[in-house]
Amino acid sequence: MSHLDPERFKRLLVIDDEPGIRRMMSLSLAADGYRVSSAASGEEGLRVFVAEEPDIVLTDIKMPGMDGMEVLQRLKTISPETEVIVITGHGDLELAIKSLQLDASDFVTKPISDQALEVALKRAQQRLALKTELKAYTEELEERVARATAQVVAAERLAAVGQTVSALGHSIKNMLAGLKGGMYLLAQGLENNHPDTIASGREMLQRNLARVQKLVGDLLTISKPRPPECKTCNLFDLAGEAIQCLASQAQDQGVELVLLPGGEVLRAPLDQPMVLDALMNLLSNALDAAATVSAGRVELSLISGGGEVCFAISDNGPGLEPEAEDHVFEGFYSSKGSAGTGLGLMVSAKAAEEHGGRVEYDNHPGQGAVFRLVLPARRPREFIAGNGDRAPRPA
Repeated sequence: MSHLDPERFKRLLVIDDEPGIRRMMSLSLAADGYRVSSAASGEEGLRVFVAEEPDIVLTDIKMPGMDGMEVLQRLKTISPETEVIVITGHGDLELAIKSLQLDASDFVTKPISDQALEVALKRAQQRLALKTELKAYTEELEERVARATAQVVAAERLAAVGQTVSALGHSIKNMLAGLKGGMYLLAQGLENNHPDTIASGREMLQRNLARVQKLVGDLLTISKPRPPECKTCNLFDLAGEAIQCLASQAQDQGVELVLLPGGEVLRAPLDQPMVLDALMNLLSNALDAAATVSAGRVELSLISGGGEVCFAISDNGPGLEPEAEDHVFEGFYSSKGSAGTGLGLMVSAKAAEEHGGRVEYDNHPGQGAVFRLVLPARRPREFIAGNGDRAPRPA
């Protein structure tokens, strides 16, 4: 999430029937950099609010005619997002508590101290900033889901549209549930002023947004075939980059992630970003499997021979269950339940196929599994053409 900037919310409306208090507060707040409007009654305050659209309203509770409680309720009906701070006398604690129940952000008591007012305003600004970010995240999510759904529906590779959309909807539903949980924690933290709860809510939102981003990226990858842009690269360097990218995940899951040393320097022509993404998908799956056992370990090794190079990923997890083996390369099937989308292996297999290679595996139930990303050691003939185009296959 972006850094919160409470200083954005500087437009205030002060509603108080006492001219001295109204003038004193207006001058003091203006000196602190706020843009202040004022009103001498609840009725006038509502008219000024509609005209000026302030971010925060400070209103006295006890006023002739429309009192502060009615002002609060009407303001929340007009603009639920507006933060309202009520001003009370020392004997009005019961009314102050009732105002909080009506979604006032805070209350201050007369005589108003500068310190108490500053704290109340900062709290209101923070609530406004978090609400703004939450709204932006929700709108961004809706846009991402709309784009991803459009890609899925239009993809020629996914012929069974009904089954695909159903599975995609299930994945999105789980992610939305996580985002909804994060929003709930944020709301609870704001309501009860619990920084730890606010932090937990933000973390949950970030985690589930990352899942949405991964889903969108995988959908874009599988929906549009493209020829790899092959360049000769050092395979050990590429393997080391994949290990480095996933080191944090391995540490969080308590799994030892190891790149086994090799002898000769292996080089091959490949599309480095495409292969790195495929390799990281396979390694991430292996880490998830190894995390389910004690002393989990994942090893990445490089093998060459027979005109091919191979990235071999082995784990000491529980191995694949029979049902998982039957669907291992199918889109939208995942043995991780709601934690997975079932696209990782599909993306890896697609990258291998577009290089003229393949993904294969050996399953050892109760002992682990080995997945191999096998690629040609030389540039396939169909990719040898000018300007990165595929040359036609010989008849």
